[in-house]
Amino acid sequence: MQKEKQSVKVSGLSYSVNGKTIVADASFEIKPNELLGIVGPNGAGKSTLLRLLTRIIHPSGGNILLDGKDVSRYQAKELYRKISFLPQTSYFDFPLSVLEVVLTGRYPYLGIFESESKEDIKRAEDCLSLVDMGGFSQRKVTTLSGGEQQRVSVARVLVQETDFIFLDEPSSHLDIHHKFALMELLKSLARKGRGIAAVLHDLDLASRFCDRVLVLEDGRVFALGEPSRVFSEKLLSSVFKVRGSWDAQSGNLLVFR
Repeated sequence: MQKEKQSVKVSGLSYSVNGKTIVADASFEIKPNELLGIVGPNGAGKSTLLRLLTRIIHPSGGNILLDGKDVSRYQAKELYRKISFLPQTSYFDFPLSVLEVVLTGRYPYLGIFESESKEDIKRAEDCLSLVDMGGFSQRKVTTLSGGEQQRVSVARVLVQETDFIFLDEPSSHLDIHHKFALMELLKSLARKGRGIAAVLHDLDLASRFCDRVLVLEDGRVFALGEPSRVFSEKLLSSVFKVRGSWDAQSGNLLVFR
């Protein structure tokens, strides 16, 4: 019998630097089969929250349980066979080929001095096709546009084949066509059993594609729930300082300055 996928459970998570609280007492759950949007104004703690979830930084308090086990108890390769992470900015300083860059996502599955297999290469090429970069595998990544590099970074995350995917502003640098294509891809992956959490600045994308949204303000969870329930006139005014409302007839969020 196949093991039932468990969620990522966050309880009382806090993070402070030099006496300044960045994340305060955050508690929520990231479930399989779900796309969770993390939204909030600049400086709300969204990127810090993702870095805590992926153990890049360590919390000042609280805990994060993955499959019932604290993430701090996982060995690195074991953890990164379960979670993958797209940072806000990816730096490509070396003229590696696009395929070589994506294959670095297979690192958690390789032994010491072990090279990628033909199957690993096929997985990488398949992931490039998913992000509309199928004809770019031999191009040098440093010759690509910002949007193309972003799609390569997404492919590198996907090739890890993890149950949970965390992405920090995955739609940055993308044109409108590829923004919608990426969100449709993430939604499809969630429907196939992945648990996905993405920091999004675009409230329209969050409202259209996310199953739930988590709103951060000053490092605290201000609201959590379905977009139609969370994006109220009061919340938009209080947190984002804009006028707006949820249009029940169209099922879309309407935002005005």
